[in-house]
Amino acid sequence: MNWINIITTLITSTTSIIVALIAAGFFKSWMEKFKEKKSQGKLIKQIQKDEVVHFTIRELRRKYNADRIYIMQFHNGGMFYTQAPMQKVSITFERCSDGLERMFERFQNVFVSHHTWFISETINMGMFSTNIEEDVRDLPTRSLLKTFGNYALSSVPIYDINKNLIGILSLSWVFSEIPDEILENNNFSEKFKTELSSESNSLATYLL
Repeated sequence: MNWINIITTLITSTTSIIVALIAAGFFKSWMEKFKEKKSQGKLIKQIQKDEVVHFTIRELRRKYNADRIYIMQFHNGGMFYTQAPMQKVSITFERCSDGLERMFERFQNVFVSHHTWFISETINMGMFSTNIEEDVRDLPTRSLLKTFGNYALSSVPIYDINKNLIGILSLSWVFSEIPDEILENNNFSEKFKTELSSESNSLATYLL
């Protein structure tokens, strides 16, 4: 009788272990599939946001007859030895006229400290110039813009809902004429500046 009890106990224990292992395997597999599905969901959601941004800036470039439109976003790019974060900026979205070299490939992980004048000007009052050669006082900024053939530029800051600066929206003209309807006394009109700022605020939702 004792042997029967012992064998029964062993069988029951073995069965319980096997069931537990099988259950653990199924749970692990389910969790992996859940994580994969969740990751795919985030990716799809991000792709949908990116499509909205690409469509919006494409239409803005066409609307204002610009040759290039791009978005620069601020981010951390590593740590200094003091453990302070490196403040960097990269072009994340860009649309150009046919034949123009894209700035995207050459403007990644750039230190914010290299372009403080341009960023400060954009934050304070927007960077609006119908003649970069005459209007842009900062030599590094002027050289960078002229390297890519720009003769005119309009840049406005992009803020999130908490008024944190997250990026800059820029339009530039290389060989196309600036439309007369956005000019006033050979400068960009206040109406255009307001419209562009409004567009940047709309884009902010899709950049977070």
